[in-house]
Amino acid sequence: MAKYVLNTSEKDFDFALLGIVCMENQYVMLSLINNALKINLQLNAYVPFSLKDNNLFKFSLYHFSDEELGLEYFMVSNTSNFEEPNINTSVSEGLFSGLDIDESVKLVKELPKTDYFLIVKGEDLHYYQFKVMEKLKTIPEIIQVQTIEASDLPSRRNLIF
Repeated sequence: MAKYVLNTSEKDFDFALLGIVCMENQYVMLSLINNALKINLQLNAYVPFSLKDNNLFKFSLYHFSDEELGLEYFMVSNTSNFEEPNINTSVSEGLFSGLDIDESVKLVKELPKTDYFLIVKGEDLHYYQFKVMEKLKTIPEIIQVQTIEASDLPSRRNLIF
């Protein structure tokens, strides 16, 4: 069987990656981030990834383009929110026998405690990266915001949209 590899270069990782830890669902986080940054992130696509036992998991990708500042924002959850039909595994023995168990996976498994990623792209992104971080830190629901070096992550290819 042929093996296909996505060829990537450092140019593909020319973005600021912020990891967000919080207990809120993605819709609440979306609203909080939109209000704090004065942007309008909207659902752009469902990104499919075959990550676990060749099952297809999907991640919601939100996007906003700020043409005035020349910045693009992307928000994606680190935990899958959809899977293809008929993928649920049925437990045949034990406490949960006969029940369907929904599976979910992490987009970036090296960061299991990170709930969301905010990706900022643009010409002057390093200047705005710190401003965005400071505004995110004002959101009380956010437990932690951290800058992540995407090129250091083994599963960094999952972050190229």
